Amino acid sequence: MRRRHTLEGLVVDPIDGAFRGAVVVEDGRIAAVERTPHGPPEPLLFPGFLDLHVYEPDGVRDRGVTGYLLATRRLVEPEDPLCLGLHLEGPFLNPDAAGAIPLEEITAVDLGAVEEWAASSGLVRLVTLAPELPRALDAVERLAAAGIVAGLGHSRANALTVRAALDAGARFATHIWNAMSPLRARSTGPVLALLLDERVTLGLIADGRHLHPDIEELTVRVAGPARIALTSDLVALPAHRPDGSLLGGDRAGAALVARMARFGLPEAAAMASLVPARLLGLGDRGRIAPGYRADFAVLASDFRPQATLLAGRELLS
Repeated sequence: MRRRHTLEGLVVDPIDGAFRGAVVVEDGRIAAVERTPHGPPEPLLFPGFLDLHVYEPDGVRDRGVTGYLLATRRLVEPEDPLCLGLHLEGPFLNPDAAGAIPLEEITAVDLGAVEEWAASSGLVRLVTLAPELPRALDAVERLAAAGIVAGLGHSRANALTVRAALDAGARFATHIWNAMSPLRARSTGPVLALLLDERVTLGLIADGRHLHPDIEELTVRVAGPARIALTSDLVALPAHRPDGSLLGGDRAGAALVARMARFGLPEAAAMASLVPARLLGLGDRGRIAPGYRADFAVLASDFRPQATLLAGRELLS
């Protein structure tokens, strides 16, 4: 028996734009999208948000997130159906750019471990490493060959090393600007190379705490929304130390979209949904269009989450 229902509101699609419309859902897929100029202007119907960097997944479904990578530094078996796999943030990182990651959890590059990840049957989806470490470029090549996204982060690499890693197959920048050598007039470090190279998707923690709003704007203007994936680095509270230094993020999904909506609703939808979907090779997610999975973040006009739907079914806390 077919399950068919219709959602109405302001449809926000990364490609077709924002318009009043009705979305027909049938058996967990979008069957049709109709423009209804005189329909209701709310709620806002976004494609479900995808987050590539979540340490603490409790509550993400209440924020419009319909899929995420669990951030860790070891192999674990997630049980949450929303979890799309693992993001190994390390352990092959530069200790001088450790950020909030404990130094005892940072190790030299181990190609045997890389082979284990490559053989994990899709469990490991993304690995962050510092490309300047010995054997890091070999690790990037092996990860890329296995279909695992190689991300660059927690790094003090120079631009030449970053480009070598990109030539080897790296395709992601983990929380660009954060835990990287700063951009200087005569020493650009990793940031500028990552910003300017169109092969790279940029993970951006757009929570208003990790980056100054002007840095967010610079990143969007230089790279464009089509290369930016909003990420949360969501951790268990508190997300900062008593001295104010950050341990991670405490905002995700709708809260990030609300901040980035200043660049346009379709642009925010691209950064929160379509770009991470494409990076992970999820061809049926990230849009509100016929044939796509009926994953929705339903938001009020002020971006407060109202409901999260996965394959047409509302997710409950």
